[in-house]
Amino acid sequence: MEIKLAENIKRFRKEQSFTQEQLAEILGVTVGAVYKWEAGLSMPEIRLIMALADIFEVSVDVLLGYEMQSSNVDSSIKIIEAAVRDRNFTNGMAEAEKALQKYPNHFGLVYTCGFFYQLRFMEQKELTDIERSNALFERAIRLLYQNTDNSINEVSILNLIAQNYMLAEKTEEALESFKKNNVCGINNSLIGMLYARMLKQPDNAKEYLMKAFSDGFGNIIRTMAGHVYMYESKKDYIRSMEALEWLYAFIESVRKEDAKNTFLDTLKAAILTQSAVTQTRLGNAEQAKNLIHSAHKLAKQFDAEPVYSLTGIRFFEDAPEEAMAYVDIGSTVREAVENILDENEEDDASRYVHGLWEELINDK
Repeated sequence: MEIKLAENIKRFRKEQSFTQEQLAEILGVTVGAVYKWEAGLSMPEIRLIMALADIFEVSVDVLLGYEMQSSNVDSSIKIIEAAVRDRNFTNGMAEAEKALQKYPNHFGLVYTCGFFYQLRFMEQKELTDIERSNALFERAIRLLYQNTDNSINEVSILNLIAQNYMLAEKTEEALESFKKNNVCGINNSLIGMLYARMLKQPDNAKEYLMKAFSDGFGNIIRTMAGHVYMYESKKDYIRSMEALEWLYAFIESVRKEDAKNTFLDTLKAAILTQSAVTQTRLGNAEQAKNLIHSAHKLAKQFDAEPVYSLTGIRFFEDAPEEAMAYVDIGSTVREAVENILDENEEDDASRYVHGLWEELINDK
């Protein structure tokens, strides 16, 4: 195993905003001694290592920072994950507690066990599991320096703790935690749901749910557009059409039936245009022609009376009148269509559809 005492003393000292002189004074040693510890030229005696751990508020093994052989702990993690998949929570708990006794400060194990107890509670509804899960997640936060997964950070773990409060129906604690860690609005949907479902406060729920719906809508559009381009790049045009058709239906589902024009028309026209290009690649020229005709009809209708407010969109009935929608593919339907066609202007299918579009635009 590799001991990282020297670099940890330096790192924890700086995290506590101590100078070498201040740390030396607290411990009753010379500045030169602290310098040698951090340079790896000498090691503090055991009583000083214990004192350092107390000062830095970490355990001795964390201060030592040794890197253990990972094979055994990795094996334990796999056993615990398998226990979750098999719903074998009795064996899983036995393995988790045994491993935690042996490796109490291994981030991967502690984090995995936090999840294990969260899922065990969902299965067996024992509140002690929630308490155990939160204690492990709190320990995982202190061990984050070991983490190499960029998707895991302090905020994400704190939100797991908040989820535990929610699962245990500790609504006030969950709400406070979700709101405190609502970075970039990531908890808007959960906050809105708690206000609406648990606290019966629809007015408080409305603001969060509208923001969550708006963000979710944009995420779905970008996700499915990404699928379209992924399938196009793989020349899997049938799957590309499936994604385009699903996306078009989704957009239609949030449009009010009596709405004449909405900002969604620019998105619909873009989808129709890409669908025309994809159908051309599949050899379906007649379908491509019908699709680009539909896009042209949208252009004539929307561009004559453009609407950029949230009017006509489901679930936005209470949006402020000044609230506006922005679509980055073009401010008009014609611009959106031509931007899609210009993306692949050297492509035969795009040129063919572009030709159909030009005929419609120039037809007086």
